[in-house]
Amino acid sequence: MNVIEKNKLKVILVITSILALVFIAIVGVEYLDKKREDRAIKYYEEIAITVTLADMLEMELECSDNTGKSWIITNQNESFTDIVSQDIADYISGKKRSLYNYKIIENENMQKYIDNFNDNMMHIRISGENGAGIPIPPKTISEGEGMEEFQEIKNLEELIAYMNKITKKGKYYLSALAVIGLDGSGANGRITFDMGDGTENVIHKSGTISIRDLFTVTYRTYEYERGVKVGGE
Repeated sequence: MNVIEKNKLKVILVITSILALVFIAIVGVEYLDKKREDRAIKYYEEIAITVTLADMLEMELECSDNTGKSWIITNQNESFTDIVSQDIADYISGKKRSLYNYKIIENENMQKYIDNFNDNMMHIRISGENGAGIPIPPKTISEGEGMEEFQEIKNLEELIAYMNKITKKGKYYLSALAVIGLDGSGANGRITFDMGDGTENVIHKSGTISIRDLFTVTYRTYEYERGVKVGGE
């Protein structure tokens, strides 16, 4: 092999090496970007219920980064869901260096909401007829939605854990409770509050309720129609 051929070979080897390095760099960046995106999506799934609860109950969120810096955010002008979604999108694109941590700041209403939720989940009954005209007897919300038997929730931590559970139909509890109707559907039903003394408060003769209602409405003292004998009209 003469000098010219050796020089050509060197040039080819150099170019090949450069192309290989460029290829490795591109693949590496794509791998890291994909890993970053996967991490962000997984994290969003983990915090989505906390963020949704904060929006629904009109709480504030404490936000912190990986340096230990923390600040308070509110949803007065934009929902927490939109704020957090944008934060995560910025992390995926590289505009933010780390994912933030989010924590609900409890206010004076939180325990009242939890107590109200407990009372409503334990005593609300829903009945009616399905599309074929077959009577559906009164069921608790848990029975209708395919949830485990309801147990009293004591604090915010237990509430978040409860909403992260999965129904028999594969839905998060939070999602299943979004609209509460007849037999786990969004259809209207007869909704009552069982007073435990043989009487009930009629909440709706035909209607639905929302998850926010479970926290904020005291159906035990609901004024629509009170003191109806259980089984009566």
